[in-house]
Order: sequence, then structure tokens, then C-alpha cells
Amino acid sequence: MWRVAHKSARYDGFPAGPYACSSVLPPGDNELVWPMGMDHADMEHPSPNADLALRGITEHERCGFASREALDEWFSGWATTLEEAGFRIYTYDVPDQGARVGKHGQVVFRHSEATELVTEPFNASAGQTALFA
Repeated sequence: MWRVAHKSARYDGFPAGPYACSSVLPPGDNELVWPMGMDHADMEHPSPNADLALRGITEHERCGFASREALDEWFSGWATTLEEAGFRIYTYDVPDQGARVGKHGQVVFRHSEATELVTEPFNASAGQTALFA
């Protein structure tokens, strides 16, 4: 499971993602990513509530992606901005029963069941990361 989250900001003890983290981001970082949220208000980037396959999201769940390729496609054009705002890519091991997969490779998972494996800079190539080394 792959997730974009801030390197230091936490939401309920878990690394905060770029969409629902304005209250926990360091000053200036929110202003950098705010335009991305507006750009992603479409059916190519459905919220968990708009994605019928995901059936919404609870307060104990977080968003991620089923593959690095799905993450890269979702955030295409925003990698440099996310990097500048302090976001990184976190890779987690999540049991199948702890996750639901929706459109465009988006996943909703219970953060209490996620085990962090790797953290890398946002601009790192998917092919450069050895996840299970």
C-alpha cells in the first residue's frame, strides 16, 4: 500500500495526507498544496465518499493506493509541489481485510492495521525503491 503523507505532521498519530491536513501542517505547507485539492475536485480523483467501490471512509481509515503507479498517476504534475511542502511516500503492509480498493487504484485502509515498511522522497522513481530488501 502506498500513501502520500507529510514528513512531520500527524493526524491522530498517523502521518497526515495532503487533502485533510490543513489544521496540522506547518505554516506555509498548506498554501502550497491547496491548489492541488481544487485541481483534484473531479471524477478522476473521487473522494472516498464519491467512489461507490470504497463506500466512504471512517475516522479510523486513511487513503492510499494499491500501487506506486496508481499513486504517481493520481498526483501527476504535483510531485515537486508535494516535495516542497514536506510530503513523502510511505509504503505500508496492510492485511487484505483492512483495506478496500476503489477506482483509479485508490484504497481506504484502517490505519491501526498498517505497518510502515519504507518512506521515500516524493520524486523518487518507483523502480529505484527496493521495498522488501
